Amino acid sequence: MTRFPKIIALLAFGLAAGCRDSYPTVQPPLEILYFPVGLAVRQLPPTPATPFGSSQLAVVNSNFDLRYDEPSGGTLLVIDPDQSQDTQRGGQMKVLGSLRAGSFGGELTMIDGGCPAGWPDCPSRCAELATAPAFAEGGGNLIFASRSARTLYRVSMGADGSLACGNTCQSLLPVDRLDPYGISFACSSKGGSTAAYAFVSHLVAANNLGWLTRLDLRSNDVVGMILGFDGTYTSIFNRSNDLVFVSSSVTVNAQFRWFNPLIDLTDFDGFALPEYAGTAFTNFLPGAVARDMALSSNGRFLYVTVQLYDLALAAQTGQFFTLGGALAVFDLFENSLAGPRMALLGVERTCLGAGQIRRLPARPNKPDLFAITCDVEGALAIYDADARRVVRYIGQSPSTGLPALGLQPFGIAVEPIDPGRATIPVLDDAYQVSPCSPGRDCQRIYVASFMQNWVNILELDPDRPSEIALVKRIGRGP
Repeated sequence: MTRFPKIIALLAFGLAAGCRDSYPTVQPPLEILYFPVGLAVRQLPPTPATPFGSSQLAVVNSNFDLRYDEPSGGTLLVIDPDQSQDTQRGGQMKVLGSLRAGSFGGELTMIDGGCPAGWPDCPSRCAELATAPAFAEGGGNLIFASRSARTLYRVSMGADGSLACGNTCQSLLPVDRLDPYGISFACSSKGGSTAAYAFVSHLVAANNLGWLTRLDLRSNDVVGMILGFDGTYTSIFNRSNDLVFVSSSVTVNAQFRWFNPLIDLTDFDGFALPEYAGTAFTNFLPGAVARDMALSSNGRFLYVTVQLYDLALAAQTGQFFTLGGALAVFDLFENSLAGPRMALLGVERTCLGAGQIRRLPARPNKPDLFAITCDVEGALAIYDADARRVVRYIGQSPSTGLPALGLQPFGIAVEPIDPGRATIPVLDDAYQVSPCSPGRDCQRIYVASFMQNWVNILELDPDRPSEIALVKRIGRGP
C-alpha cells in the first residue's frame, strides 16, 4: 500500500471512531410509551389491597421514528392501569415488568392457562398449557414480533407482571419472510389431536407468497407455512370449528383463507403446506380489502373490518383509492362440504382507517358488542350485533376539535371489571363520569394513541353502550 492510501485509510478509521463516539447507543426508557401498537390485558383476583381485583395491561412500543437504536429501540411493558397516574397529573405509570426488543413491533397476544372468575370467555386462555410450570404458577406468555429485526418474541410473564426473555425467547425469521406483524394463537384438543400454536403473519414476502409462521407453544419449534399467494395481514382462531382465518396485506384481489391447524402439514418440495381453502375477498365483497377480525361469542359469525376502495378506478389504473371503512359480517355455519358457509350477512359503515376490532366480553343472553378503531379518522366505533349498527362513535372532542382519543388510535384491549374499580376521572373537560354503577355489568376498553403516546381508558355499562365514557389517560412520551 502506498503512502496516500495509508493516510486515507487512517483518516477513514479515525472518522469511524469519531462517529461511534458522537453517536453512542441510545436505549429507550422503560417508563414511557413510544408509538404504542399492540395491547393485551389480563386480570388478577382480589386481594386485601385490591378488594375489587386488578389488571395487568401489556403494551408493545414500536420506536416508529427510530429515535432510539433500531435493534433494541422497541419495548414491551406491563402496566397496572389503576395505579398509573393520569396524564393530567404527570403521567407516571406503574410499570410491573419491562424489556427491550427490536423496533417496529406489531400486534400482541397474551396466553395463560385459564380465565379468571367473572370473565369466562377471556381471549388469553389456553388449557393445553395450563400444567406448564410458568402457567401453573399463575404466569403466562406474551408473543409479538419486530418487523425490522424479523424476530419473533415469546416472553415469559410472571404472576406479578414481571418479564423474562430466556434462551428460547427469540426466534430469528428467514429473510424471505419479511414484516412479521399479526399474532394469533390456537389451542384445541379434539378427536385425539391437540394443538397449541401461535401464528405470525407477514405483510411482505419474497415472490408474493402468503407466508404464515407457526410457533409450537409446547416444543418451541418454528415452521414456515405457505397459504398460496398474497402477503398475510393477520389471523384469528375460532375454537368452535377449529379454523384459523387469515386476511391479506395485499390491496386489490387479495386472497382470504382458512385452515384447520389440527391437520398435519404437507411437505411439498421443502415447503410446509396446510390444507387451506379460500378465495379472493372481492368475491365476497367487491371493492373491499379485509383487515382485522373478531368472532361472535358463540363462534357462529365472523366480523371483518374492511377498507372500501374505488373498484372501477383500481381496475382502470391499478391504483388503490380508499373511500372509507366498514364492518362485514359473515355466517360461518357449516356447509355441505364441511366448510364454513362464508355467507355475507351485511355491511355497516364505520370510520376511515385500518385499526383493530375486539369483541367486548360476552354476557349470557345479551348481544355482542364490538369496539373498532380507525387510525386515519382518529375515531372509535361501538357496534351492536343485535341492532346491526354503530351505536356510539367517539371522534372529535367538542372542546378542542381534535380527536378525543388522540391522533391515530389503533391498538385495543378489553376486559370486564367490578364496578368498584370504576375510575373517578380528573376534573377536566376531556373526561366524563364513568357510567358503571354497583350491581350492574361494567366493562373497560383500552385504546392506544399511536402518535400521542398514551393509552385511553374508557368505561361503559354494556346494557347502555351509547353512554361510554373516556375516564382516564395513562402514559407519556419521551
